[in-house]
Amino acid sequence: MKTRSELGGPQLQFSAAPSDRRPVAVVGLLALAVVYTLYFAAGLLIPIAISIFISITCSPVVRHLARWHIPQGLSAAIIVGTIMSVAALTVLALAGPAEKWLNDAPQTIRGLQDALLPAKGPMADFQELADEVNELGTVDAPEKTPSVIIEGPGILENVVGGLPSMLASVGIVIFLSFFLMASGDSILRKLTRCGRNWSERRRIVAIARCVQSDLSRYLAAVTLINLFLGAAVATTMHLLKMPNPLLWGAMVAVLNFAPYIGALVSAAVLTLVALTTFPNLAEALMVPGSFLVLTILEGQVITPTVLGRRMALSPAILFVSVIIWGWLWGIAGALMAVPITTSLKVVFDHSPTLGLPASFLGKDSKDSIVQKTTRGRRTPVRSATQP
Repeated sequence: MKTRSELGGPQLQFSAAPSDRRPVAVVGLLALAVVYTLYFAAGLLIPIAISIFISITCSPVVRHLARWHIPQGLSAAIIVGTIMSVAALTVLALAGPAEKWLNDAPQTIRGLQDALLPAKGPMADFQELADEVNELGTVDAPEKTPSVIIEGPGILENVVGGLPSMLASVGIVIFLSFFLMASGDSILRKLTRCGRNWSERRRIVAIARCVQSDLSRYLAAVTLINLFLGAAVATTMHLLKMPNPLLWGAMVAVLNFAPYIGALVSAAVLTLVALTTFPNLAEALMVPGSFLVLTILEGQVITPTVLGRRMALSPAILFVSVIIWGWLWGIAGALMAVPITTSLKVVFDHSPTLGLPASFLGKDSKDSIVQKTTRGRRTPVRSATQP
């Protein structure tokens, strides 16, 4: 007796769509949970991320001092104390010029409007006519009951109100950076317990060493490049007779950690200050013009030469990363977007199962594609019939 399938009748096929959709749903829920945690726990995660980056960047210095028989705890204390002292002195040196510029900013903007108003031509006459019509309409109007306006807290009140949380974040950065650098390789030794045998443990140690070395070199190189760019901008502003050149150099050095957006914000601020400082338009345009020359030289020549192609990231990925992390963590997230993305790329590069995300994050040149293809051809492939 023949079965229905042998007779050519329709066969019942059961779809595996529900079972296939479960992993996708789990991954989607996990991604939403991660984004939710990153957004609402930003006050705790930002100082932790800063501490991790500081420890990774300064870990080679701790290992180098250990060769001179200096304890890791003492080396960590010296490094953290030096970083915090330099940061405190920089803030104290720039607090006065920054406060003065913020207080003068409204008057500066009004002066810029008055300077640009005659250049508007007919629009200025139309605005004056509209103001006169409004004054005529309010001559015979009845007197209104005086209203009470409650002013909100000023800048000083906001700073004082946020002082406890700021001190807590600074304390987390100080102590966590110290503990991470002072612990040395104890965390790595505990991580090797995840390996099932000796070869897997050696692989974990090799990957961790490569990730730490690559990240420390990258973060140190980017920090030095930004410091040199800030010093060059401050020197240029001093030569152009700009007020507070150190303030603008520090602003450029900090904002340069956020690519594209940081340069745009720096150029806009420098243009505004130059237009209100110099009476001549040609002299004012020298400030943003010189800044653009310096930032193009840094972005197109110095940074690619120092970092090389290995650490190059896709411009589209960089821009999207700055936007996403800026939305999640504000200004701190925008400044840490590139180090975070670079950290993910380094981890993906050293993981055999995450090669596809790593290729999306980095610039993939034609040579690298050829090398990957030839490398894949050299790998012997056994057929199913071979033992």
